[in-house]
Amino acid sequence: MEYTLQHMDVGLVLLDGDRRVVSVNAAAERMVGRSRPLLGASLHDLHPPGSRAKVELLLAAAHDPNSPAAAGSMMVALPGRTIVVKASALRQGDATFVALMLFEVPKPGAVAEPPPLAPPPIAELAPEPAPPLVKLPITTRQGVVLLDPTAAVYVQANGHYTTVHTAEGAFFCSLSLSELETRLDGRQFVRAHRGYIVNLRHARAVDRSDGRAAFVMAAPGSPRVPVSRGRIEQLKKLLAL
Repeated sequence: MEYTLQHMDVGLVLLDGDRRVVSVNAAAERMVGRSRPLLGASLHDLHPPGSRAKVELLLAAAHDPNSPAAAGSMMVALPGRTIVVKASALRQGDATFVALMLFEVPKPGAVAEPPPLAPPPIAELAPEPAPPLVKLPITTRQGVVLLDPTAAVYVQANGHYTTVHTAEGAFFCSLSLSELETRLDGRQFVRAHRGYIVNLRHARAVDRSDGRAAFVMAAPGSPRVPVSRGRIEQLKKLLAL
């Protein structure tokens, strides 16, 4: 029932004080099915003489605010279908109009068609993985230099960017740590900490002297790269420790 009401067409006809049609929507024209346009027609001319008394009662009820709802309604039998008409008076300044609302009553026993099934969602294509990095873009005093990834000892997060540490010093890189993790060779570069990626080629030892694991790197000053607790087991398997 709820579905039927939601999808039912409503015909609308607006009458002026002389009971002529001054406005009509397409649903009303379809329901009435007249061969000539409704616009400008007299309401009486739209009904046979035997029904005009009922039309007068309908219009009188529309102008009487105390009349029951049933008095402002009438049923019109058409070939193969029935139309329910509801009338309501509208006032604009000194002018009075009557709005007629037309509802087509379904045939007894008719079952409303269920809403059409929504088409299955189109699977979104997964974005193509970014290609592996052949060179690391770093910034030096001379501008952007393309560094061989094997020269990177470790990479450190720097906000949305990174700092690439090499044997010659530290350099700014415009790529994020997450992007570098996906584009660098995973057999060589390992995420040891949420803020660090280590190049295992330059890892000299794993030190736990202070109770925390850290890679000792083969670079000037023997820098230490922390290893987070959640990644220790993964690194042990990778390094056969």
